[in-house]
Amino acid sequence: MQQFFYRLDIRSKVGKLTSITLDCDMTKTVCELIPDTNATIKIDFTVDKDVSKVIAVVHGIVMDIPIPFPLPNPDACQTADSGIQCPLKKGDTLHYKNTLVVLKSYPKVSVTVKWQLKDENNEDIICVLIPARIK
Repeated sequence: MQQFFYRLDIRSKVGKLTSITLDCDMTKTVCELIPDTNATIKIDFTVDKDVSKVIAVVHGIVMDIPIPFPLPNPDACQTADSGIQCPLKKGDTLHYKNTLVVLKSYPKVSVTVKWQLKDENNEDIICVLIPARIK
């Protein structure tokens, strides 16, 4: 059985990913997104310094072109179901969650989802690259 493959962008000096859970079969090499459903991502991570703000930034990378995916409320500290309460203290273990609607209007393409959590200085807390396919 294959293991789901995601990559970390190791440039982050603010946090470390401890686990990731996606609403897809994580035994496959690609996360299959089904139109007209919700897709939830759960990211567990620790922070290496105090953080006052957490902003989620999402891009879909298609043919090496990053396309911004605007979130309804990117401020994780202000979103009730995100699981994040700011400020974060150095050494804290956090459990971030976000749910997106996969619209029927999305094209059926393979995409790399780039999901970043950034701090108040626009530095990556974590950055994950997730291979996905809209069915």
